[in-house]
Amino acid sequence: SINDVNNFVLFERLPLVFSHLASLSLSLVNPKDLYTLMILILQKMAPILKTMNLFVEAHMYGVGILNDFMSWLIGYLHLHELEKVDMSFERSFPDEIILEICRYLHPIDILLSFGGLNYRLNQTISDFIYHVHLSSIISYENYLHLLRMILPSIWSLIQSLKISNCQVPCLTKLFLDNTDNILPLNLKKLSLFHLNTNEIYNFINRLMNKTIIEELIIECSDIDFAKQQELYGFKMAQMLFFHHPTLKSIELRGDIVFDLSHLSFLSLSNSNDSDSLNIINIDQLCILRRLTIPLQSLSSLHLLLIYQSHLEYLNVHIGDAKSIYDYKITPFPPLLNLQEFHFRSDDLSIKFENLFELLTYFPNLKSLSLNLTTECRLFFDGNILQTLVHRLDSFQFSIARFLQPTYEEQTLSTFYTPFWLDTKKWYTQCYWHIDEENLDSDYFHIYSVPYPFSNFDIYKCTNENLLSKDKLKSFTKVKRLDLSETSDINIIPFLKHCPYVHTICLNDIYDDEENYGTDEEEDITDQNDENISINDIQSTYSYQSTLPILSYVRYLILLALPEHDLEFFERLVYVTPNLNRLSVFFDDLLEIIHIPQQNLCKILQNRIYQLEINLDYSWSSVDIRRDIPKILRIFSNITSLTISLHSSQKRSSIIVKEIIIHLLKYQTNLICINIDGDSIIAFEQILKQGGIDLIKTWLILSDNNRFKCQDYLKNSTFIELNSSSITIWL
Repeated sequence: SINDVNNFVLFERLPLVFSHLASLSLSLVNPKDLYTLMILILQKMAPILKTMNLFVEAHMYGVGILNDFMSWLIGYLHLHELEKVDMSFERSFPDEIILEICRYLHPIDILLSFGGLNYRLNQTISDFIYHVHLSSIISYENYLHLLRMILPSIWSLIQSLKISNCQVPCLTKLFLDNTDNILPLNLKKLSLFHLNTNEIYNFINRLMNKTIIEELIIECSDIDFAKQQELYGFKMAQMLFFHHPTLKSIELRGDIVFDLSHLSFLSLSNSNDSDSLNIINIDQLCILRRLTIPLQSLSSLHLLLIYQSHLEYLNVHIGDAKSIYDYKITPFPPLLNLQEFHFRSDDLSIKFENLFELLTYFPNLKSLSLNLTTECRLFFDGNILQTLVHRLDSFQFSIARFLQPTYEEQTLSTFYTPFWLDTKKWYTQCYWHIDEENLDSDYFHIYSVPYPFSNFDIYKCTNENLLSKDKLKSFTKVKRLDLSETSDINIIPFLKHCPYVHTICLNDIYDDEENYGTDEEEDITDQNDENISINDIQSTYSYQSTLPILSYVRYLILLALPEHDLEFFERLVYVTPNLNRLSVFFDDLLEIIHIPQQNLCKILQNRIYQLEINLDYSWSSVDIRRDIPKILRIFSNITSLTISLHSSQKRSSIIVKEIIIHLLKYQTNLICINIDGDSIIAFEQILKQGGIDLIKTWLILSDNNRFKCQDYLKNSTFIELNSSSITIWL
């Protein structure tokens, strides 16, 4: 490993010491004279070596400079006849090998490695060119190279584009700033995930005007509902529904909620038909076939459906309206083409008659799914529910309430009838919790089998009524499990029946001491941790055999530990070999850091690349200086760190400065640092004191080697600052 021409004296002695030297791996660390050094190396070593592997680690050089160096190197080797075989990678490996390599790479890494190099490689990785997915944690410099060099070379070929701000919150902004406000001309599908309302509005307003997009998926992560409706709700809906006639499918989900009564173009239902035609150009109206939309209330649904009468698929999510709306259905023309309807409601006031009335406007409906939390007991009676669904080909449901179930409901007797079991073959399970001392803690949940939705919430499961094993199939659609206030014994069956779950949220999951734990297990647990390797953990701990291997789990959310007991969390980490993302409250994080067993810490150190910390209290400078080194010691491989400040946090500017300096004081793999404030004005003081320029001075004060390199801050660092969040992307 060398970095200077002055080191070359030692390098020259290698052939004298190793007389039969034939292969050499060489690492150039921040080389000062890259070209001169390389020429000296080749002149001295080329006559001796058969192979040489070259690694260049250079923060001071941009991607463009390194690409120029590679072009020069290949030309130099050709000129001096130093290579006996063609160095061209794509000629050395068949398509099958390249595609096998791609299985282990993120789509962004595939494009960075092979995209736009030549026609043959573009054909080999055509799926990744037609369907571009931007989400991975890569360096800011590499992402710029992707946007400015690789994507333009495949721009006309892109048919589907997915951008997710989940790992790096400013991906969308950088995309907007580097694409000349246009989208690929042949783009048919656009998916935007984890954007706030302002970003969604800007994306639609600036990039979608001249497109032929047919399918649009948007997931919003904004929680300021008032701001959404007043500033962006009307404009977004107007643009989506009236200025993109090619759109056939719109899917809106996440934290965004439309109150249709605020959207002026939908108020046309109050005027006659002739007035409506004068106000709106029907030719500009997009004729949707599929629509997913979150609404404020059921009462305003007709305002949308009256202008989208050609829908074939409708998915509606009603938020918790807290009984402030009238649920009477305003008449609208029947949707004759609608065949599939999905209805989700978090509003406890939704009644059976509301839904019964709504379905009369869908005369040709064939498939219905209900995902409800309601106080209406009629939904829990199979005989009554039968009157709603008897003409359907498919019916799936998940219905819960915070009321004690009757004995008849517990036994599911009204769902064990010939209609449900023999005619339709629709099977039902349930679980419940009864608290004799606190009625507010009662809970009852019935659901179709297999479970039909992607998110499965298991809350206070203490008693169950399950199907026999021959009728119980895996819940393959479940991608997220929310486990709350339940013993491990009760949730293990759910873990076993959800093989493809990728996110698990734990909230006060405790070990059942009465039903669990043998003398043998206690003996095993008492073994010396130092004698147990990570690879042997699963076979060593006999109690873990009760948990299935959850190989699809990537994300673990820890909301609360039962009295800071890490037992179940530790067991779960052992059976999630591909876990790479952890969200945890700081108080529980300290428990993880301070535990005497080292195995859990070693596993987390090796696996976690994205860490999200939610502070339980106001942080002080003393806390930061004490705790950040501990965090970085355990989570030494993280590339992304998010810290959410507590609502009581004071002196935000000083605290943020301390956090940034102490995070970058140590040599880590961090690429992205996010600091979120609890309010929309948390960082206004930083904005007033200099904003991004002030943050750059903090980066320099960290004394990190990266910021000592010339122009690193200018060319290899991106900072996004607003009144409630800070993102530093390296």
